[in-house]
Amino acid sequence: MTADPLQRDLLAALRHEIAVCLRAFAETGETALIDLGALPLGRADREALDQNLGRGEIFARIDAAGWSEIWETGFSGVWRVRHNGAEHVAVDQIEIGPCPKILLSDPRDARAAARRLDETTLKPLSGDAA
Repeated sequence: MTADPLQRDLLAALRHEIAVCLRAFAETGETALIDLGALPLGRADREALDQNLGRGEIFARIDAAGWSEIWETGFSGVWRVRHNGAEHVAVDQIEIGPCPKILLSDPRDARAAARRLDETTLKPLSGDAA
């Protein structure tokens, strides 16, 4: 962790906030989002936080308008979400909940997909005899 006492205090407060949010999620289902970009954290601070939170079993990478990485930390329900722009990290967050919102299907997209699937079920699959 960083040697700067103020940064240590900030990281300790951040870990406490994550713990409070995780407890609320576990007890009530309330989700939370912590925007790390709004905090005065340097690269070493973020690395120390990531090391402290550890890695869980789930990792996803999304390639859309830049690329995003999402991973479960070593604490179920605590997720790291990082959206990368062309040259820098555009969004860096901790999301507390069952699943990061970016991984959930948008109902509008699902409706459009259902229409497309309905249209394709009327067409023979490639290789089917006519």
